[in-house]
Amino acid sequence: MRKLLVFVFILTLNLAKAQVVLRLDSMLKVAYIKKYHFSENLMCVPFYCDPFYETFYKKGDTNGLCGKYVFVNRNFELKIRPGFSLPCSFEPRFGEGLCAVNIGNKITFIDTLGKVQFTTNLSACSPQRNKILPFKNGKAKVYKGSNTLKHFYEVYYIDKQGKRIPEKVMVHVVPKKVKQDPVIIAAVPKPNPLSPPPPPPVFQLPDLPKAFARSIYPIDSINAKRYLAENRHQDNRMLLYFDCGSYQLENMDMRDTIYCGKFVFTDSNFHIKIAGGFKLPCGFQPEFSEGLCAVAIDSLIDYIDTEGRVVIQTGLKACGPNSNKASTFRNGIATLYIADTLVKGMYTTLAINTKGERVRLLEFDDLELAEKKLDQFSNLNAEEAVNCFVGKGKTNGIWFLIEKSGKVRKKLELKR
Repeated sequence: MRKLLVFVFILTLNLAKAQVVLRLDSMLKVAYIKKYHFSENLMCVPFYCDPFYETFYKKGDTNGLCGKYVFVNRNFELKIRPGFSLPCSFEPRFGEGLCAVNIGNKITFIDTLGKVQFTTNLSACSPQRNKILPFKNGKAKVYKGSNTLKHFYEVYYIDKQGKRIPEKVMVHVVPKKVKQDPVIIAAVPKPNPLSPPPPPPVFQLPDLPKAFARSIYPIDSINAKRYLAENRHQDNRMLLYFDCGSYQLENMDMRDTIYCGKFVFTDSNFHIKIAGGFKLPCGFQPEFSEGLCAVAIDSLIDYIDTEGRVVIQTGLKACGPNSNKASTFRNGIATLYIADTLVKGMYTTLAINTKGERVRLLEFDDLELAEKKLDQFSNLNAEEAVNCFVGKGKTNGIWFLIEKSGKVRKKLELKR
């Protein structure tokens, strides 16, 4: 009876434990399935923390998940947590309960629970482009790249312990007594002394290896046009996930594999401009505006310029139980949303200028550049409006001329 009670208690605890679910809208789910595909009811995808679905997660659910690759089932329930990376030359797919991933830059096989079963000696990301296909009939096909010849592979199979399967050697046995085939000698006509001499042989240069430009994301024209239409690229900077699919690997300089599986900023021609040194914050997606962009650096929200240099350090944590947020700049002002530590979804707002200095502009409504509102006020001229805002007091509804620092310069009167 005691054993039965213990079993029921453990079962109740397991049922009570909430399963983390990747919250995405229906269109994004369809796009994920089309791009990444299921294998044995599991799919390797990046865990995107959509701020619109933030309230669906419990406290601490997304810690260490945002922007990392995970495995989910068909209900998008989290089954294998981060702890691995993507190989550069193939996509992780399960076969007979095992899947090849990148752990410590070695191709490593894990099971459906994420436990390491065995590690190969093959590099997951290297100029050799090593590949391993999913297991089938108890063996997996290995393509071991050459150190000297591009696109040359040693092909063999391994078993589920990672051991190389001995290959059968076909031996052609020649009989001792072989009847010689008759030798046929063709009659060669004598050269005509009056005929012109044959043309000299044409020397042809051998095909040279194709050279690719450095630090550029390979993408065909159709997908490039679609990507530019769907993604913002203000200040000629655009956030892009450097996905190393088969097309990219065949059309890129092998030294650019260092970008594989990372987020970078490119220009509108897909030339890499900012790479490394930053990560995605958990509460918002980085986007440039007025030459600045908020990203995560050393777990804190910082603003960088179009060259990747840190300009403003906010001191706010980029990820946590309640994610802080930072807006893009507009008219030289950005808003910081400081998450409440007790009430989820509650924020304290703070306005800053392009130097990171706090301004009082959030005390006013309907803020707009004063130069755009000259025709609305009788006591406002163009000289006064330079580098100033107009805004209406939150408590009294009175219009004021305000400096960018938040200092009130004077009261304004609407034209009648």
